[in-house]
Amino acid sequence: MRDYLNSVEKNQFMVMNSVLQMAIGIRNQGADGPKLQTMREEWSKRENLSKDEHKSLKMAETYLSKFIMSVYNRLSPKEQEQIQKKLMKYDFKLVDDYTLKQVNRDIKDKMANAVMPRQQFYDWCVDIMEVKCNGCSKDWNTCPLYQVFDDNFVPESGFDCSNCKYAYSNN
Repeated sequence: MRDYLNSVEKNQFMVMNSVLQMAIGIRNQGADGPKLQTMREEWSKRENLSKDEHKSLKMAETYLSKFIMSVYNRLSPKEQEQIQKKLMKYDFKLVDDYTLKQVNRDIKDKMANAVMPRQQFYDWCVDIMEVKCNGCSKDWNTCPLYQVFDDNFVPESGFDCSNCKYAYSNN
């Protein structure tokens, strides 16, 4: 057997590891998460769990843990280190369809539209203006930057050039 996982295997291993961590209470920080031991105890108290169901939940936790440890222990130390680093940043969440669509829409929006702090945007505009607007004599109607600056409330240059409110001459 190999001492590393390919990307698909690593992803699958991360999901299983994340599920196990949730099941044993590592990922839910003690909040009302699906900790299997607590679930078994509470369902049993309410007499809503047969002995076979109780045994199945316990076995699921045990065998998933054995699988995770067996695979992890046969991996190279370098691969184990990568798994540990990635696992700290990896999470498995159960979300409804509405929430998933909302998250995907937000990601799509962020891919289509850059978002940055206003001051950082202004600083970049100043850098762009130094290159493009200093000494510019083009008509504002033909400038692709004019509409971007105007739409985003970039302050005018203050030079009152007749061709564009962002043009200036700094000789």
